Amino acid sequence: MRALDRPWFVCQSNPKEEARARYFLEQKGFQVYLPMMEAQRLAGARAVACLKPLFPGYLFVRFDRERELTAVRWTQGVLKILPDSSEPVWVNEDIVQSVRALAQRDGIIRKRPFKTSDRVRILKGPFKELDGIFEEWASDAGRVRILLECVSYQATVELHHTLVDQVA
Repeated sequence: MRALDRPWFVCQSNPKEEARARYFLEQKGFQVYLPMMEAQRLAGARAVACLKPLFPGYLFVRFDRERELTAVRWTQGVLKILPDSSEPVWVNEDIVQSVRALAQRDGIIRKRPFKTSDRVRILKGPFKELDGIFEEWASDAGRVRILLECVSYQATVELHHTLVDQVA
């Protein structure tokens, strides 16, 4: 079975050992996807950009469940394959591709360069096509706080930054 014909599975790593699990899985010849995002951490009084896993403790691995499950399960850094059973469930290819689509050319997921008071439009969901004003980044998870102006009412909503686009 070719690597691209194998399904994706979610692998849980030991705490803070995503990179270690990726390294050893790749050494065994498995295709691994560990989505990374740019975040901010404090270094003294200033914020410094750093990389961290988009899903802390989890990575995607392609393998043949019938022949390679034991090899993946016993890899250094791997805690378990989800769900924790003798028959793990594969992940739809579209889900992995939608996560990959969030990344820029270098493979890193970054927040969009919104600034306070930028006019934005919501692209999907129950508020689709509504315009608002960008207020602030709400979390490292990529959520943004938007002020919506509806008929005689103002509401603040939090959405993932990929659901919002800047209005010219």
